[in-house]
Order: sequence, then C-alpha cells, then structure tokens
Amino acid sequence: MKKIRYILLCLAACAGLSGCGDLMETAPSNEVDKSLILKDVNAVKVAMNGVYSTMYNRIDFVTANAHQCFGNMAVTLCAEVMGDDMIQTAQGPGWFWKDYNYEARVRYTSKIWRSYFTWKYFYEIISNVNYILSVEHTATGDENELKCVMAQAYAARAFAYFMLIQSFQQTYKKHETWPGVPVYTEPTTSASKGKGRGTVEQVYTQINDDLTAALTRFEECGIAQEHISNLDYYATSLLKARVALVQNDWATAAEAAAEAMKKPGRSLLSMTDATVVKGTFDDATKNWTTGKTPFNSVASSSVLWGAEMLSEQSTVYASFFSNMDACTDVYYAAETPKCISNWLYAQIPDTDVRKGWWNGNIGIPAEDWSYGANINYNQHKFQWADQKAHKGDYIFMRLEEAYLIRAEALCRMGAEYEDEARSTLLELGSRRDTEYAKRIESLTGSTQTFATTGVVKTLLDEIILQRRIELWGEAGRIFDILRLAKGWTRYWEVNGEKSNHTNYLSKYSEYLNFPADYLECIMMIPQAEIDNNPNITAADQNPYVQS
Repeated sequence: MKKIRYILLCLAACAGLSGCGDLMETAPSNEVDKSLILKDVNAVKVAMNGVYSTMYNRIDFVTANAHQCFGNMAVTLCAEVMGDDMIQTAQGPGWFWKDYNYEARVRYTSKIWRSYFTWKYFYEIISNVNYILSVEHTATGDENELKCVMAQAYAARAFAYFMLIQSFQQTYKKHETWPGVPVYTEPTTSASKGKGRGTVEQVYTQINDDLTAALTRFEECGIAQEHISNLDYYATSLLKARVALVQNDWATAAEAAAEAMKKPGRSLLSMTDATVVKGTFDDATKNWTTGKTPFNSVASSSVLWGAEMLSEQSTVYASFFSNMDACTDVYYAAETPKCISNWLYAQIPDTDVRKGWWNGNIGIPAEDWSYGANINYNQHKFQWADQKAHKGDYIFMRLEEAYLIRAEALCRMGAEYEDEARSTLLELGSRRDTEYAKRIESLTGSTQTFATTGVVKTLLDEIILQRRIELWGEAGRIFDILRLAKGWTRYWEVNGEKSNHTNYLSKYSEYLNFPADYLECIMMIPQAEIDNNPNITAADQNPYVQS
C-alpha cells in the first residue's frame, strides 16, 4: 500500500506545479509504467486512498511554514480568516496571520507561503487522480467496484479544480472570460509541458463534466460509501450544489442539494447534539479541561464526508484543531484564539443553541487577555476530541449545508418557491432555536439587502445570515463574499461596541468598504509556475494593484 502511494506521488511530482522545471527533477529517471502499478481494482483503491490521505495529512508540500499547510482544512481556514466573520486576535506563532492581514499574497515568489502551497496541493491531487482515471478501461477486477473508485476520482478532480478556481480568480459570474487555471485531464510526465490558464468558463465546464461523470458512475455501480473519507453519490451531489450556487444556476443547486439530503442514515444535528460544552482554561495554572462538540467527529449524524483520525494518524500540532482550540496547552490557538465577529454573535438570539458555540463579551478587554481561551468572543465550536492525543476528525461536508443551499436556491428562483425555501430553512432553524418558526413566518423576498452588517429584511437575508452562523469556520467565508458580490467590511459598531477585528485592513483606507471584486481576495499565481511553465508568463499573472 505504501509503495503504491509513494510511486503515485513520484509520478505526480512533475505536476505538483503544472509546469515542468525544478519539480521535474524529483521524478524517477525511468518512470514506472502506470499500468503495472494500477493493474487491478484493488491497486486502484489503494491509490485513491492515498489521494484521500493527502487531504488531511501533512506531506511536506512546503519546506517551511508546513504547520499551516494541512490539507483541505488549511485552505478553508485561510478563506475564513480572509473575510469578515472570523477574527484572528494576535500574531502568536504566525500561522494564518498573514492570510488574515492580506500579507501572504505578496509572497507569491516564495515556495513556503500560501499561493505555492494551495497551487501545489490541489495540482498534486489532480495529477494523482489523472493517473487513476487513465486506467479506467484497462484495470481488471469487479466492474462495479472499478466504476465506484473511478467515480470518486472524477469527484476528487472536480473538487480540486473548484477550490483552485475560487482561490486564484474572481467568482464565476461576470468573470467567465477571465483567465482561469490550467486544466489537465491526462497523466503528466517529466516530458509534459505546462498548459496555459484558459478561461474561468473552461474550468467550470471541466468541473461540471467531472461531476456528471462521477454521479453517473455512482448511480451505475450501486455501491454505498465504504468509509466516510470516501466521496460518494451524496457528497458529490453536495459538491455539485456548491458549484451551481457559485454559477447562479439556482435550479441545479436546489436539485443537487435535494439529492444530498436523501443520504440514508444521515440526519440534521438535533438541538441536543448541536449543543457545545465549552472546555475550560485556567489562566493561573494553565490547566485545561476537554469540552464536547459534534464538530470533531465523523460519527456526528449529519456528516456526509470527512476524515476519521485513527490513533496512529493523530493530527498532532499541524492541524486545524491546534489552530482553533484555545483550551489546550498547544500554543498555536492559545496564543492567537480565533473569535467570531461581535456583530455576527449579536445576531444570534439567546434561544438559539449556537449562542454557546462562542464566548460572548465576558468583560475582559483585549489588552488584558491571557494565554488560553478566556477572551471575548472566543470560539468553542471546534475543540479537540482528545487533547492529550491531539486528535480530532475533520468534517468536510455536513447535511446542514445542503439545506442552506437548497433554501437559498429556491428563494432565488422566485415567489412561487418561497414557501418551500422557508420550510427548508425551518427544518434546520427549528433544530437550533426554539423560537425560530416565529422569527421567519413573515419573511419574504429574494433580495439581499446588506453585505457584512445590516438588518434582516427579506427571506434571502435570513438564509444568508443563517449560513454565516451555522457554517462559521467551515465554508471559507471569502468564497461567499466573492460570489454574493455585495462587497464587505471589517469595521462596524454594534450595541455600543466597535468591531472586534484586530485589523480592519484600514491600511487600505479607501477600501474600508471593500468592493465585491477586491483583488486581494484572490491569490497570485506562484512564481515557480511562471518560471517553469512555458505557457504561463509574467503577463498572465493576476493583477497586483487594484484598478
């Protein structure tokens, strides 16, 4: 198993970045024939498991700063701190601080910062699944098992391209003809030449083609999800809904979300299950206790796709939880807690169980807070399952997101779908807030009336607000900011309090209210790609200065 995975990673070395320069030098001089490695369905399964492993294991994609480069959750956390709803309170050990302050983008020439990691990480996934897909018609074994693993490979490629295009270009609508990212559908070798950027539309066409291929094969094979780490028909349907939402294809988003909602044995978290018990931290003794949360276990009832961490796969320091759980002796989160914006927190009623996912204003000024979790608005949603073992599962998709996508898509489809949109939202809201039915019974309308802050006036306003609360820390807020195209800010006053952001980004004084297409929300193409890919030059780089 280890041998197959190692060889696949070697074969992928030329496409860690899509160009073929210095990374090519790590490829074997006499590359192994892929048909000998992936000759049967069992070998293909092992290879696909290797792809899944890269999604939560740190495999040294960078030579430094690796502790902020831990797969899918690192990319999501980066997209969260770049927005308006998550506050990074201090620099601490430094991880994600430059993302929060928009200082990572300038480091695109380096091989140890965010642009390089994100690019290399997703292209390695793409390269490996391209090798898997290349043996779709030659590998031997059970036909349905082979079809199932190929479906997973198509879905994984769609996921990787979707994350890449959201990270390296503006959102789909109104940017369809803008430069996208290189698209590879065939295996690459040391002789391969990198491709050009193409267009945003071409990338989304490939994503949707892959999703169609995946869903067709899942339906044909009839094999249920073998493990929660595996993409299946329902997780792929939710991915399709995510993509359609960005493309403003409301009917497809609503339909795909409804398919995801049908997964057998899955249910929305109940009010009891969604109740978080906060861990504690004693400033004087530095002693802590473990809390309880459903967001560190793939056994939670609403999980559609995630990574189960076994004892031998302990996430240790380089993990999402080490950056989130401040009730611990791991200094990452303890020195730089992640907090909810005080404006968003103020929108959560006292009857809503989610109020307990964070501290409120507990009366400790920022200048007086100490090591640990005892500060205003600190989060407790994401806590270690086992602090001593530094262990916790990663959740990539929850059923709740499908309900939120379907509600939004239905609402945007017109007045005739409003009742269904409201009832879909109520299914979720009633499991969080005992008074929720009363709160939304009179809401109508499909207009979004505010961006970061404001008063809920329409049903769409409420749906988007609930998305921000429920999926805080999970959805990559900056991606929503870009797709919603309403602009954003980090500065406000609420209930007599100023914004609790530690950086309003006021160094861009003209952008205290940032435009929807603020260029610093997207990453620069890594310089290594420009240097090594003959079909991407400096002229193809994303613009550096806002026009």
